[in-house]
Amino acid sequence: MAARPGLGPRAMAVAWAVIIVVAVVSTLVPAMLDFGLGVVFGFIVLITLYAWILRRVVFGSRAVPRWARATYWVGGALLVVGAVHAPDAFLALTGEQGTATVAYASTETGAHGTKYTQCWVDLPDGNNERLPRTGACPAPRGAHLTVVYSPGGIVGPIIGSKGDLMWWWAAGFQLTGIGLLTTTAVLTVRDPVLERRPRRTR
Repeated sequence: MAARPGLGPRAMAVAWAVIIVVAVVSTLVPAMLDFGLGVVFGFIVLITLYAWILRRVVFGSRAVPRWARATYWVGGALLVVGAVHAPDAFLALTGEQGTATVAYASTETGAHGTKYTQCWVDLPDGNNERLPRTGACPAPRGAHLTVVYSPGGIVGPIIGSKGDLMWWWAAGFQLTGIGLLTTTAVLTVRDPVLERRPRRTR
């Protein structure tokens, strides 16, 4: 098989920018809708970005430096961990605080046939939404709870006030992960190995 030359510094910088943007979006957005889905989808995208874009396209036949592999996966893991509280960050920016009423608890069936309990609440805007976490309702039917909710229903309501939201968790881990991936990108783009030509064998 012919050796793949890989990308030069400028094209590599563009590819890294795309990798970082896609990694951030793929870990944050699905996690806002469902944390389990966010973790699975985020890791699948990270694996795909590494296997097909970074290793095959960006570096080609050149070996990815061991330190770059390590920092890529650590940075990606930090993005996934930060996505745990992605809904908190979203609600801190766009949500409203109000008083919800416990409506009812329903028994639903998961993808693998597992039964679980889901609590539903009536929000101040008149919508009926389920709490993002499964389990019995935190209070009897008709009880009032302070919640932070999304008027558009994009993210499920979270019990507590805006001051209780763990937005700093998402911001801290996400920014650290982005910083680590960006540092990896800068160092690999500026690696003098990229400018070398393979020696001819006699």
